[in-house]
Amino acid sequence: MALALTSAASLGVFSIATSYARDSSSYYLESRNDLGLVVFCASKGLLPGDSERFFKAHIEEFYRKLPPTAGGDLHKSKGRQGISYLQGDEQPLEELAAANGVELADVCHEYRNQIFMGKLITKRQPAK
Repeated sequence: MALALTSAASLGVFSIATSYARDSSSYYLESRNDLGLVVFCASKGLLPGDSERFFKAHIEEFYRKLPPTAGGDLHKSKGRQGISYLQGDEQPLEELAAANGVELADVCHEYRNQIFMGKLITKRQPAK
């Protein structure tokens, strides 16, 4: 019985540590933010409406469908509002575009390669 409790406690600590590691991984948080930004860009008509599905497939290829975390969900939500998160800094996507002397469409189009890769990934997956 003591062994079972110790194992369960260890598993709980491992689960919390794994969740924390994802939440503190800038690549994970930036990817979740990018997923929200893809939705934002699609809502503006700058990317196809199905872009979220394919961008998500691209992300999941790297993260293997890790369960969402509070930090990841927060960054995705901010992305949906058009707020970019990069290397710990947040900035509205329109301001980011203006600061780089490009249009919002140009920034949104930067996601096209990942969306295309996501389409290829979903084509090779077996039908459900």
